Amino acid sequence: MPLARARCSSCSEPLADPPHVALPVRCAACGWGSNVQVAADGQPVAFETSFRPGELSAWLAHARDRLGRRALGVAVGACPRCRAPLALAPEQPVSLPCPHCGTPVVGSASAVLVDQWTEPWSKVEGAGLDLEYRLAFADESAPLPGCPRCGLQTQPGPAELPCPRCGGAVWTEREGKRLQLGVRVDGTRSERPFRTLLPIVQGEAALRSDAASGATAATGQSILGVTGVGCAIAVGFAMLVATALVVAIKLLLK
Repeated sequence: MPLARARCSSCSEPLADPPHVALPVRCAACGWGSNVQVAADGQPVAFETSFRPGELSAWLAHARDRLGRRALGVAVGACPRCRAPLALAPEQPVSLPCPHCGTPVVGSASAVLVDQWTEPWSKVEGAGLDLEYRLAFADESAPLPGCPRCGLQTQPGPAELPCPRCGGAVWTEREGKRLQLGVRVDGTRSERPFRTLLPIVQGEAALRSDAASGATAATGQSILGVTGVGCAIAVGFAMLVATALVVAIKLLLK
């Protein structure tokens, strides 16, 4: 959350206040048309970013595919029908009027909207795991995750050069900077701090593997819990029967 609220250049009132703007977007995956509510500061106002692991895995796959085709776009939410990313072309003109005085904030989608590609996240717990997964941008000043499609480690170079292994695009641009998109994993693994940035294709595989391990551990704990209750019932019943036998023998001896 920003420390200072964006304010209108004309009236100095907060741009995030309602009423918000209904921005029409069509899902590229299923074709469903949606109206995404966006504040004049460019922030979508109703995007639930806590994803289940399977949903985030699909989100990562869409990012991998679109980045590899140089068609990443600016994400503003998830499709209400199929949960695929709703994205606009970076150069698409956008006009968001101030909710107080009506003065519009105008510019390209990449300049006006707050990109949501890196907002969805998912938590994986169990089997010694306590991890959060999400997309993250990395520039040339930081370690680069590698090719989103095949994972080949890349070196800084012309943005138009494709991956030498798979031929997909490796770079995207935001505000004049060349960036790569990878999967950030943060948390603990086997009770030790864990933090890494993976190529998207490797991040997808790691998320699926960790989610399966966590689910298996949770299922095993449930089975053990049920077994423990069953054992306790069996032991209690056996003790009850034994006590009844002792009492019966004593009565017969009298």
